[in-house]
Amino acid sequence: MRSAGLSLILMAVSHFAVAQQPPARVVEEVLAVVGNTPILYSDVTLAALVRLLEPDGTESEEDFRSRLLDARIRLEVEFRDLEESGLLFRLDLDPQKARNALIARGGGVEALEPRLADSGLSWPDLDELALRIAGVDAYVEQRLRPRVSVSMEEIDAAYQELLVAEIATADEPPPPVAVVQDQLRTLLVERKLNDEIEHWLVRAGERQEVTRFSR
Repeated sequence: MRSAGLSLILMAVSHFAVAQQPPARVVEEVLAVVGNTPILYSDVTLAALVRLLEPDGTESEEDFRSRLLDARIRLEVEFRDLEESGLLFRLDLDPQKARNALIARGGGVEALEPRLADSGLSWPDLDELALRIAGVDAYVEQRLRPRVSVSMEEIDAAYQELLVAEIATADEPPPPVAVVQDQLRTLLVERKLNDEIEHWLVRAGERQEVTRFSR
């Protein structure tokens, strides 16, 4: 009888302890995996806090976070490709510049610090993001941009396409090509550079397995 009574007491204590536990809540969530690297809910929260992308003003919060997740996956694919190829260690990185830019986009240190704390984030989390941005930026500027060149023939073609054809319907003469040559060259360089970046992303994506669990 004493044993049975003790069992009933232990059962009652156990039930009381379980009843007193707070309800379970999600403190972190894996939204995607790039290679062996998880992209967490907090990674997307950090991307939102530092305005990695700007909201377009018409999309829902869910759609905006989905775009942020896409951007964060893309950044991780690029960074992991640089790291695994060894290129990351041969580039001249400036993570402090990237860090300062993120802090500025987040509203400054005083505004950003409590928001990080409220989201369970800290400055080292921001530093990890800054390192990735610095690595990708360095590769683009030091390796991809030098590959881009624009010929005078391409400038003339852009002049005809973007200015002559457009202004022909406006009943006024286009500016001489010499006047807008530098602007056209800059435009064409950025277009070609974007193409180089996209080609790199495709190649990097083929070398990295990406699994997305969230829309």
